[in-house]
Amino acid sequence: MLLKKELSEYNRYQAFATHMAISLVIFFILLACITQLWYPGILFDTGNGWKAIMMIVGIDLILGPLLTLIVFNPKKSSLKFDLSIIALVQIAALIYGTWTIHQTRPIALAFINTSFMTIYANNDIAPGVQKKVAEHGSNTLFYLFDDSINEDTLNIDRFKSYEDFSLQVINIKSPYKVEDLIQLDPLNSSSRFIKIDLATGEIISFVQKISAK
Repeated sequence: MLLKKELSEYNRYQAFATHMAISLVIFFILLACITQLWYPGILFDTGNGWKAIMMIVGIDLILGPLLTLIVFNPKKSSLKFDLSIIALVQIAALIYGTWTIHQTRPIALAFINTSFMTIYANNDIAPGVQKKVAEHGSNTLFYLFDDSINEDTLNIDRFKSYEDFSLQVINIKSPYKVEDLIQLDPLNSSSRFIKIDLATGEIISFVQKISAK
């Protein structure tokens, strides 16, 4: 049984296992938040959800338990203090890491002009885009340009449901389009694409292409 009354009843590896078990519970709670709430569906891939998960793994499953494994000695008089410091460090790192993940989470995948773009929560237009996501009941949007108006910035009111304009995407001429693949965030990457159905324009999946050297 891992949970014992006194710290002196543990050896180094039992303490590590106990800390790891507690950390795993926290990890699975945060994993559910990331995959179901903050990075749902295709936004997990377009918003680099794996990086968010690896951050939590590093903080929760590696940092805390490893420090416990290193410092734990049931004969140390300062053991409770040492473990308290480890707990505080891990909690502080988890709070900061979780806050960072939440603040930089993707809120929408939008087709703007000739390519797809990921809109993140720390973007200036994020509050307005979030309202549009709620209004349309979808986190995939289409930006409807008005060629008669010269706009320097994006107009929130022009974000529409992607499903209503998907057929237009098929016929749009784009330097970022190769057959059924349209580049994602082209200013930041040349290897990330969104695959669409060439008959309906429907978004099928995220595609990561490795350039041949």
